[in-house]
Amino acid sequence: RVELSVIADADEALTRDAQERWKIGRAVPSWRDVVEADDVDIAVVGLPNQDHRAAVEALVAAGKHVLCEKPLAPTVEAARSMLDAARRAGVVHGIGFNLRRAPAIAAIRQMLVDGAIGAPRHLSGHFFTDYAVSTAVPFTWRYQRSLAGSGALGDVGSHILDLARYLLGDIAAVTGATLATFIHERPVPAAHVTGHNIGPTTGQTGKVDTDDSGAFTCRFASGAIGDIRFSRVAPGHRGPAFDLIGSEGAISFDMRRPGEFGICSAPPGRDAVGSGFRRLAADPRFPYGSDLVAPIGFDYVDTYVAQAYEFLSAVAQQRQYEPGFEDGFAIAEVCETVQRLADSG
Repeated sequence: RVELSVIADADEALTRDAQERWKIGRAVPSWRDVVEADDVDIAVVGLPNQDHRAAVEALVAAGKHVLCEKPLAPTVEAARSMLDAARRAGVVHGIGFNLRRAPAIAAIRQMLVDGAIGAPRHLSGHFFTDYAVSTAVPFTWRYQRSLAGSGALGDVGSHILDLARYLLGDIAAVTGATLATFIHERPVPAAHVTGHNIGPTTGQTGKVDTDDSGAFTCRFASGAIGDIRFSRVAPGHRGPAFDLIGSEGAISFDMRRPGEFGICSAPPGRDAVGSGFRRLAADPRFPYGSDLVAPIGFDYVDTYVAQAYEFLSAVAQQRQYEPGFEDGFAIAEVCETVQRLADSG
């Protein structure tokens, strides 16, 4: 039996509202109160990037299992320290790459294992979203490299990176990278900001030094290649999509329809030339296909439900959750490499 015992946030009005809405036991002003709480076994860390390390290391030292929002940390050094701390504590640890829980993604991975499109050769993927399109979006920690580590790269690029690793394995090399900032100043908020909400400002602006968009190419340990693109200033977009080309077929996915995907595969005794794509819709045979309404009703938010279920199951069964901090560390390494290559021109 799972109980929502504590919610912590510096914004008292926010925590009180959430406490009442979701029938949470109590609201506290700081994550440090959660560390000291005897009635908390599992903690979900959704703090700004710069606070992940301190909170996670304190929580695991207190013996609590932790699911941390992505990216794991702003730097490789911090991510490594968090991974080591979780291993020493012997707790279950997880990173919030919830898109793995889309029914189509889990089904695609199994198809790759089964050789449905032969040997994977090329993944072309992007995560475009529009939350920072407006110049009125306030200057928060996301737009400061000293706090966030990166911009769209770590925020949404990490998602498509994780999907690429989940499907094709480790990335062996980043072979070219570019990052760009298009909105160079943003208004300083006059009060606490929740998410990307636009509100009163001080009349001053802050200088943005994190990326709005970027792209890089890579090579996987398997020999496959990839091109990855990401943006937080892409009007009309809200999520990832990719094309995966294999030696005997191809797969196409778009998160706007998370319960289905396109597949081109060779008929028996023939190659795939001219075969075209057919659509496969989620049904009870898909992972999570019988747990939630699918395919029409499955939405981005439902991936969080499936993620919570999987993490709670891992804790109950005393096994390590995937993706864990190892995966968060691997993504941090790639992101830092991309940042370094982009900085060097």
